[in-house]
Amino acid sequence: MSPRIHENTPYYQFGTERWPGPFSLSSVSSATDDAIANHISSIDPDECELYSEDGVWIVDFAIIRNQLEIWERLLPRVKIFYAVKTNPNPRLLEYLVNHPMKLGFDCASHTELSEILSLSVSPDDIIYANPCKAPSHIRYASTRNVKKMTFDNITELYKIKTHFPDAECILRFKVREPTPSENPSEGAMYELSKKYGVTIDYSCEILLQAKKLGLNVVGLAFHVGSGQRNIRAYTHHIEEARRIWEIAREVGYTLTILDIGGGFMYSNFEEAAIAVNTALDSEFGDIIERGELDIVAEPGRYVSAPAFTLVTSVIAVREAKEEVRGKRMVYLADGLYSNINAAFWPGELTSPTVVKGRRMCTPKSTLPTSSASSDSGIEVEEEDNASMDMEGGVATLIRGDLQEYSVWGPTCDCMDIVIEDALLPKGIEVGDWFVFKDLGAYATSMRTTFNGFRTSHKVYYINAEGVDVDVL
Repeated sequence: MSPRIHENTPYYQFGTERWPGPFSLSSVSSATDDAIANHISSIDPDECELYSEDGVWIVDFAIIRNQLEIWERLLPRVKIFYAVKTNPNPRLLEYLVNHPMKLGFDCASHTELSEILSLSVSPDDIIYANPCKAPSHIRYASTRNVKKMTFDNITELYKIKTHFPDAECILRFKVREPTPSENPSEGAMYELSKKYGVTIDYSCEILLQAKKLGLNVVGLAFHVGSGQRNIRAYTHHIEEARRIWEIAREVGYTLTILDIGGGFMYSNFEEAAIAVNTALDSEFGDIIERGELDIVAEPGRYVSAPAFTLVTSVIAVREAKEEVRGKRMVYLADGLYSNINAAFWPGELTSPTVVKGRRMCTPKSTLPTSSASSDSGIEVEEEDNASMDMEGGVATLIRGDLQEYSVWGPTCDCMDIVIEDALLPKGIEVGDWFVFKDLGAYATSMRTTFNGFRTSHKVYYINAEGVDVDVL
């Protein structure tokens, strides 16, 4: 099995002979570095309270603000409807609700609808973007006047007719059947058209049925796949959207909404924005000029992923001689069933940085010690100097020779593996910490209580006023 590691933004490259330093995150602020250092220096595994070794989140709102500013500059005609499913962190949602860009929200269930409505968001700024909804959820949307909702099958039309005949229906389509690539760096991380979207050939029939039922179809929607790395996908979908737009006109509908979905990544957003703008001008320029088109999108990971950093501790170690495969095994406080569920998906997980914390006393180590390097290849410093280095961030970065590891989560399931093959610094011990950046997409919304491990964790929120601490 190949390592499930994001190759675009690693902290280090596999195969290097030495561990680079000092600790510095290219897309994470120095404020995040400070919060990491302060937290790590505050935890003593020999004396800490219950659950103190658990992972903590660092959330930097300056990064979210920057993402939104870039969007507004590069895609000014496209209104964001944030995909709540990606990360429903209450403080994040509150920030987005109050942002001057006046964002909308993509909701997929009663719970998400209720949560967003409780923040005083207008029903007009919500899209119920789930083509296959439970009847009771449609009735709830009706009672709250959330009119805009997607569909992709005739059964859904009959449910909408019965439970919300005044809904503003948006037809979701797909361009083609998914063709998985052998190269994990091509295409989408998650191909959504396997589950949702009507084929273009069937679009005329389903629109005719909607017309027969007297339903109000107001727009088209597509989704190029979550984490889309093929920029051409946006161009192709917008081109096909114009074809269906004309089919709808022939059926008797005057559409006004084009929902270009999500899939946007911050790593290639500029290229994606250029492709979207070019295709919109080419295919819908005439309608845009007449002011007859509202263009919306449903980004999720683009907004949330880069602002969330996970810091989680090493809770156990098995030596290479104790394991038949000859790798040193490290166990973390978080894993596949908790905040690092990104490890399950190829290409999702970023490479970790390892930072020295207060060590538990072991036969190999009685740290902290003097600044002399130990025989394990770890550079250590006096405890008084172990928190910060103004030029490089956290001063206690583990440096030195590398060795092979496998990295595991805390549950008793053998599938709970974070990294199967990793080159990490020699001498990692209980009490050290792993830092994973860019984990704001889906990590908190998909964690579970499997094996009795809790889902509530400490969160450091970095904002203009300073750092707030909460448990979520």
